[in-house]
Amino acid sequence: MRSFFSAVRWCLALSWRSSKFYTLIRIAADIVTPLLTIMLAFVGKHMLDLLSGAQGLPAWLPQDTQTALLTLFALLFGIALVRLGSQKAVQYSQAMQSEMLNGEIALSMMKRSLDADLEYFDNPAYYDRLQSASQDAMAVSYILWNVLSCISASVSFIGAFAVLYTASPLYGLVMMAAAVPASIAAAKYTKLLYMLNLEQVNEHRQMYYCQHIASEKAFAQDMRLFGAGGRLMARYRGIWLQLFTKRKGMTRRRSVSTGLLACLPEMVVALIGVDIAFGVLGGYNTVGDYALFTGLAGQLWGSINMFSSSALQIYDNKLKIENIKRLDEFIPRVQDEGTRTLTQVETVSFEGVGFTYPAAKTPALADITFTVKREEKTVLVGLNGSGKSTLVKLLLRMYDPDTGAIYINGINIKEYKIAELRKNFSVYFQDMFNYNFTLRENFTIADPTHPQGDDAANAALQAAYGGDVLAKASKGMETSITRLYDPEGIELSGGQHQKLALARALYRRHTALILDEPSSNLDPKAEHEVFEALRTLTEGKLTLFTSHRLSNAALADRIIVLENGQIVEDGTQAQLLENKHRYAELFQLQKGKYE
Repeated sequence: MRSFFSAVRWCLALSWRSSKFYTLIRIAADIVTPLLTIMLAFVGKHMLDLLSGAQGLPAWLPQDTQTALLTLFALLFGIALVRLGSQKAVQYSQAMQSEMLNGEIALSMMKRSLDADLEYFDNPAYYDRLQSASQDAMAVSYILWNVLSCISASVSFIGAFAVLYTASPLYGLVMMAAAVPASIAAAKYTKLLYMLNLEQVNEHRQMYYCQHIASEKAFAQDMRLFGAGGRLMARYRGIWLQLFTKRKGMTRRRSVSTGLLACLPEMVVALIGVDIAFGVLGGYNTVGDYALFTGLAGQLWGSINMFSSSALQIYDNKLKIENIKRLDEFIPRVQDEGTRTLTQVETVSFEGVGFTYPAAKTPALADITFTVKREEKTVLVGLNGSGKSTLVKLLLRMYDPDTGAIYINGINIKEYKIAELRKNFSVYFQDMFNYNFTLRENFTIADPTHPQGDDAANAALQAAYGGDVLAKASKGMETSITRLYDPEGIELSGGQHQKLALARALYRRHTALILDEPSSNLDPKAEHEVFEALRTLTEGKLTLFTSHRLSNAALADRIIVLENGQIVEDGTQAQLLENKHRYAELFQLQKGKYE
């Protein structure tokens, strides 16, 4: 119960923060609407009594029959109008506040994802939790609306109970007793179904992935070449059928048990009607009394049912709120506790750095020690998996090393603010993606306040592309790089996408440049042009790039050879070829392909 009311308070506070105005409208309307319904029942009673010839009129009505009848009609019409206005106010305020809440919730979930450590994106448990939390995020608004529904149901219940009490104290008590079993059964199955949903979230992710493959352009050619569509659908169907079978059995049991138990309150409503009907026949009640009390008996059952249903929904969504909060269990390991600023990268030093990825059995790096200076261009060479990209991630504090330390300008990088550290670097990552935005937005996302704007972007495109991309761009820098959202967009090849990502790295202002496999998708001519441009663009800046293609090493003043997470050689190309060790061996292997 403590967590139940905690979730209620949290959601009400969120509603108040999002809009005091709409919150007050909802609460006021949810209180007024059931009271107006009871008032309508009272007016209807007196009208029936008047029409049926019952003796005596209440003192608040004119004693003239025709005037009293017109007065009652006017009251019915006025109350109905006010109730209609109240209902529309509820609909309007809920629609507006839902939009506001949903936007805030979506932004909150985005922030959680953006603030998460990079390591969690290699953790399937994190993806399971993130997806279930994203699905449950709407629970915040659902709890709010159900809390307000509980308020309305409570007002309706109190009013109906008070009036029925004047006829018989047992009416309300028996109705409450009859509603309890159905409420308990519904609460039980609500929790069971939600827990089943949490258990199945991994399988649901697999189903969504199958749907993604079927509709994603990147897989379209493979699906048709391999004729794999049927197998993909069969995989989806198999997972779906397994999940559906489990949910079907539990849903059937819930429907049968709650359906049978819900018959009890309906029987009580019927018995109340019979009791009052006999009272009418015996002269103890009027026809108006029959309409009033049977109507209020139905309203009492409706308010109990509404309260029970809303409370169950709050309970259900309370579990979802708790699930969202469990994202906090993924505590960031990379802590931003530095205070220093950084304006220029002069040196980068790795001293005894070792690192093992979470859940990995073997180290990615072991006892890495080297220093690079601003005046030299350094290339990290090694086969795939040798640790080149991991060094880059550690330098940018995407991860922190397990052992050793990394220094910039002789200061441990943990002493710098992370934002200060990263803003000095521009990086082309090996697995970099472009964004389905315009060309301009693909640049400004990396450096939104660049003082030279389009001029700098055009220069970067010229360096990476030779300018060919703009010749196809009908809207210039406003051209979208996909036709997914704009029929006038352009579609880029794999090599062109790599060039655009490289151009973005060159566009971003920086004092140190890191290029992780910058020519893996480029043809020999494009590769030569790019590296010739880099010779000029990297002058006076610390430049570190990685490659397993040794033809790129000619740009470097220094070559560091990595193998199995360790440095095995370090020197100039001439020195390493003369040593005739690992670098020379790799060089000869690649050279032989061209001879």
